[in-house]
This record gives sequence, C-alpha cells and structure tokens, in this order.
Amino acid sequence: MPILTPSIRRAVLRAVTAVALAGVCAQAQGTGTIPMSDPAYVDLDRLDQLGFLDSVIVGQRPYSRREIGRILRVARERSNRLGERSHSLLITDLELSIGDGILRRLEIRFSREIEEPPSTDPVLAPLEDVRPYVYYTDATRRPFVGTFGSPLEATTGSLIPRRLSTYYLPGWTLGVDLAHRLEPTGWLAFTLRERAEYVWAKDTLLEGGFAEILLGSVRARAYNVAVEVGRSQLSWAQSPDEGLFIAADAPALDLVSIAADEPFRLPSVLKVLGPTKATLFVADLGPSQVRSRSKLLGYKVSIAPSRRVELGASYLNHFGGEGGRPSSAGDRLIDFLPFIDIFRRHNYSDSSDVDSDKLLGVDGRLRLGGLHGVVATGELLIDDFDVHRLSQLFAGYGSQAFGLTVPRFVSPLLSLKLTAKHMGILTYTHGALTNGITTRGRLIGDELGPDAKAFGARLTWQPVAEASLSLEGRSAIYSNAQYATYYADPPENSRFVVQKISRTSDELRDRLGAHLLIQWEAGPSISARFVTERVRNFEFQGFRRTVSGAELSAHFPF
Repeated sequence: MPILTPSIRRAVLRAVTAVALAGVCAQAQGTGTIPMSDPAYVDLDRLDQLGFLDSVIVGQRPYSRREIGRILRVARERSNRLGERSHSLLITDLELSIGDGILRRLEIRFSREIEEPPSTDPVLAPLEDVRPYVYYTDATRRPFVGTFGSPLEATTGSLIPRRLSTYYLPGWTLGVDLAHRLEPTGWLAFTLRERAEYVWAKDTLLEGGFAEILLGSVRARAYNVAVEVGRSQLSWAQSPDEGLFIAADAPALDLVSIAADEPFRLPSVLKVLGPTKATLFVADLGPSQVRSRSKLLGYKVSIAPSRRVELGASYLNHFGGEGGRPSSAGDRLIDFLPFIDIFRRHNYSDSSDVDSDKLLGVDGRLRLGGLHGVVATGELLIDDFDVHRLSQLFAGYGSQAFGLTVPRFVSPLLSLKLTAKHMGILTYTHGALTNGITTRGRLIGDELGPDAKAFGARLTWQPVAEASLSLEGRSAIYSNAQYATYYADPPENSRFVVQKISRTSDELRDRLGAHLLIQWEAGPSISARFVTERVRNFEFQGFRRTVSGAELSAHFPF
C-alpha cells in the first residue's frame, strides 16, 4: 500500500484539518470498511469455526480495518494459548497449523491495522485492490411474486452469491472492479469502488459496455462511534448463505448510518450482556415504479453474553415515497418504535393510519459441545406485524432460517453446513408499498421468495490454509397459490387476513455447485465457481429446464 511522502502528507493534513472536526480524533488507523465480497471474511469465518476468535459479533458486518486489526490481535493471543501444552487435548496440531496459516495470511495483509502502538500516518491508496472476472450463465431471472400474487419490482434467480449493483445477464460478462481509499487521519476515511465491464448478452439489444459506481462513502469515527454517509453495503447475517433481513450478499444502500465500530460493554449490571454492537441507519431506496424514493429505517442490537452465544434483534421500517399519504410527526415517531407501536390497535383501512411496512426479527448463534462441537444459527423474521397478529405471524406469515455447522466433520480438514429456510407469504411485501424491501430493483434480504422452502448442504475441504474446495447442494420448493384477503373484524379492520384458497403443483429446483478458492500468503487469491440447477415444473408450466452459471475471478489487494 503506497504511503504519502512527508511533504504531500503535510499538505493533505492541512487541507483535511481545515474542513474536518479537529480534536475528535482517535489514534488507531483503519476507519474504512472491508466489503462483504472480500475473501478475508472466508478466513475469519473459518477461524471462528475452529475457535480462534473471541469477542466478535458476526451478525453485523462489514468490519472496519480497525476492527479487523483488533480481531486479529485477539485471535493471535488465543492461538498461542490453544497451542500450549495444557490445551493439547482441545485442538490438534493439524488444526493449529491450518488456523495459524490463515491467521498469518491475514496478519500480513492487515499488518498496519494490528500495529501496537497504532500508526497515525495518513494513507493514500489510489488502487487499493483489483478484481478482474469472467462470468457465463444461461439462467434468466424471474419476477419476485409478492402478496396476493402481484409481482414486486425485484427479481430472483441468482445461481451464485449476488454481486454488488446490477445482476449478471444471460451470456458472457468480462469486467473488473477497482477500489480506492484515502484516510487522511485515523478517524476519517473516503472509499470508492467502481466497475467496468463488457457483456456479450444472449439478447443482442443488451450487449455492450457498462461502468458504474458500486460503493462510495465518507466514514468518520469519534472514539468507538462511526458515522457513514454515502453508498455502503450492510450484512445482518450469521453466515454467508443467511440473512433474511439484510442478506450477506445484499445490494448497497444509499444511507446515513451510525454504528459502534467495534463491540463495547454496557455499564453497571448490563455488563453481563457481554460484548455489544449496535447499528442505526436511514436509507433512500432510489427510484421505483411505485412509491419512488421511499425510505428504509433500520436498527439492530447484538450481544454476546458468552463465547458460545450471540443474540441479535433487528427492526426495519419501510415508509414514504412519492404518492404516499402524509402522517403527523408524532405518529411517525411512534411508528419507528416497535416496542410501543406493536401494542397499538391499527385500523388498516383508515387513511389517517401510518402507511409503512414494519419488519421485526431475531437471530443468533450457539456453539454446542465446546471447542469441538457444532455451531447452530437461526433467524426469525416477522413482516407487517403487530401484537394482535402474533399467532399468524409466527406461523405461515413469518419466515425462518436455520443452519447447523460441523467445523470438524469426520476430519479437521472437512466442515459441513446444513441449512433450512421457510419464507412466509407476507415477507418483503405490503398492500400499498408494492415496490417491496428493494433498492433500485434489487431485493435487500434473502432471494428465496414468498411461500417457499429450501434445504441445503455444503461440504468444504481445506487440506491447507491456502486452498479450500466446497461442494454444495440445495433443493427449493416454490408455490404458485391463489390468495383471498379480508378483514376479520369489521368495522375495526385491525385483523387483516391473507388466506390461501388454491394452488397448483409446486415448482422444484435442485442445485449442485462447486467453489474452489486459492489464497496466497501475500494476499492475492483466485476463485472459481460452477453451479447447475435442474428445474421441474418450470414456471409452473409442467416442463423441465436445466440452467448453469460459471465464474472465474481473481483478487489483488495492494
């Protein structure tokens, strides 16, 4: 990473001091965040599975460079303790070797962030990392069908984890992502990530070159409180294939956020809650056909009362937009506070009621059986909730996700992940806000779709710290049902009921995939994916279809 010369450094510092909040500085460098697509998170997840991490909140990402530095310092201390003779029965030499290799690779890349004392020199990285890629697919995306069978503006059908911004078109895509970073002080970071690509699309009308801004934000930190303004990506998921609220591969949001940069401990008796992390944001969801420029307010609090347990509570409020009905400031404030609003009886046909879609959920992870045990993760999401509808929302209206990870499956070289998901018929949908929980036509949460189920398994072989191979299978069941809607308690109209009245044969999608990841100790990595999916009763029309996707990419951090 290039460092500024002393003369340029002084000039930059004088310019920044003139416009910045002087005196609210923190010494540690690394206020900028690492995007969720970075291979560093694969390494951190594996270290967590093997028991090398401590005081880490998984359910709120991305991490700042400062936070990754703290995580690596703690992980190195824990690795040294695990290698002592008194712990020899807890972890094998092979596991220590793999974990130490992963940790050493991260320490080389983030050496600046783990320095003690921390560096206070400014950073100018005109080219922080480069990611060239080539992709092919013959799969077409399809509409996301919402409540009452009406389509939302979002589409579904990604065969691989979604990328930032636009989705791949059927055909060949060749492109490159570039990232840049400026940190004139230890508490201020400017980051930018853009993409340039050319698409040889099957639809020749869509063929051509494209360029777009993926991420771009200013992030300032005062002690442990970080404020970010711009286009940024959030992840409220316990693992890469989870995240009902905000998926691990969610699109970027145009937002203003305030968050804890690293976990903290609450005072007095609340210390028993353990390391705590909180995030609050307001985002503009961009243009849409219905309720254009609608807003999304969200906040999440996560706690880790022990090394084995993490719990999180999340809240989203989708509101506003062009054509929405006005509400008083008092009603809007109460609408933002779910612990008050859920106990109010709503008249959903009353034009004076607040027009919003509220989502409430909990998630968590639990390590069972000690260091050599399994890790269970889960999430529950309730859309358009109030206290008078809980019996419905925790049943068919709600969405649930469950995962079980066996970090040492038969051998320390193998790990197994099992997943199960169910999406309720109301999830991400609303009678008036029919643009859904989407931004620029892309769904923020899990793409499975309403009234659907999926079951999957992923087996990962990591013989050395530098290479891993994953084989994955998933079966999904999609419903094509007709619904009736009515109020069960006129004239109060507070019990809005959506009832399934008929359905056709389900659509069944069976998916197989492989992912090879090779990472060198110096930082560069190569990723290769291939996925094929067989569809029975395709689009509920009775015939079969097989689609595939393949991606080859490299990552060069500087």
